[in-house]
Amino acid sequence: MTAALAVQPTPTPPPSAVPSSRRKPRASRRLPCKLGPYTLFERIGYGGMANVYLARRKTELGGHHLCVIKEVLPELAHDARMAEMLAEEARITSLLRHENVVEVHDLGRDGESLYLAMEYVEGFDLRELLRRAAAAKVPFPVAYSLRIVGDVLRGLDYAHRWKDESGAPLGIVHRDVSPANVLVSFEGGVKLCDFGIARAGAVSGVDTAFQGKAGYMSPEQARGDALTGASDVFAVGIILWELLAGRRLYKAEPGESLREASRRAEIPALPSRGLPEEEELFGIVRRALARDTEERYPTAAAMREDLEAYATKTRMLASPTQFGAWLTHHFGKAVISERRARQRAIEAIERGPVAVITPIGKRARPANGNAAEKNPNHTEAPPTQRVVPRKEAVAEAPESGVRQTKSLDPAEREKRLAKKRRKALKAQGKSVAAMKVAPREASEGGYAGAILLLAAAMVAGLVMLQLTAGG
Repeated sequence: MTAALAVQPTPTPPPSAVPSSRRKPRASRRLPCKLGPYTLFERIGYGGMANVYLARRKTELGGHHLCVIKEVLPELAHDARMAEMLAEEARITSLLRHENVVEVHDLGRDGESLYLAMEYVEGFDLRELLRRAAAAKVPFPVAYSLRIVGDVLRGLDYAHRWKDESGAPLGIVHRDVSPANVLVSFEGGVKLCDFGIARAGAVSGVDTAFQGKAGYMSPEQARGDALTGASDVFAVGIILWELLAGRRLYKAEPGESLREASRRAEIPALPSRGLPEEEELFGIVRRALARDTEERYPTAAAMREDLEAYATKTRMLASPTQFGAWLTHHFGKAVISERRARQRAIEAIERGPVAVITPIGKRARPANGNAAEKNPNHTEAPPTQRVVPRKEAVAEAPESGVRQTKSLDPAEREKRLAKKRRKALKAQGKSVAAMKVAPREASEGGYAGAILLLAAAMVAGLVMLQLTAGG
């Protein structure tokens, strides 16, 4: 396993592989659709290299579980660099089993598609959560900010300290810690995701610099230097600064990029918020954002220890239960109900089209409204039975099947025919009533309604044959 994680520096990727904030959102698949054993039904994110979908997979016990699929963009699916990145993410994350790290379930190909299946966290990424809070004008409590940052640091500390089979540290560095990669669940849990550009060992060179979000890079990452866990600590410091200030840290000056701003790492003072022991908290942020790595927190654990001490002293140590209840109250109910409704719709589609009986000369359509001939799995419904005219029926009927009534006297014959007509009319009334009910049953998705309609049509036809034969 150690050998598999030892990744050598790779050449600069093609421009198409470099994320760009200016790039337009990539076209998504037409949903719902299948990808390997997964049914994709909602696009929940996108980037310069991949689309991210919410998906379902059937379990061996007959149930379903939700997961997230990261599908590499078609133009990059056969790029060796992209395949290496995705495989590296799968290898690294498969080693990490921690409550603050998203698990990876599967890495696969389906035709031309390359994808990664991951644990689904029902909630938001931190970037989306902050956007919704601002739009709804809901203040974001400092206690919950400390909770989020503390959990991110806990997950990073676990990854940074991971050892191989011999007990030697692997030196994993995430390299892309940002609000978009921090997932917050409605249960109050916090998980770090997207280890796609993480590396085992202090890798140096241009490969280290080209990845990651420029607004959350450490100065050494922006310069292309070798990285250690202290680089991830700097990124967490930026997140905490922005949570406390209520705005982005870096704003590129005219003619410069965010990468240049990250390289300079000029950190403005935080505005006062009237918090208890505020200077102590601001001191933690300043140390996390120290330009010199010698002055910065050496580990994620060291920063988390100071944050938890401050939260405990100021009584701002929020529990996951409290945080989850706040999230659900303000943002969760509508999202969860909408997603549940979408899942029910997908379940209905997965059950397949509903067969319905249509008039002669019309084409049957499956439940999703597409013409049956476009669906190779569609079975054409049997046509409505025709009523055979009297003359054709008499002409085609075999001699042995024709009743002989001419030997009866006229009065007896008329009496028997009248009795036959009464029975036939009564049966016809029942069949007509059934035909009125059956289409409604069929349209509501039941095969029983379709069978009832066919049977009613057959009865009506036989009744008419009896009437015409007896007339």
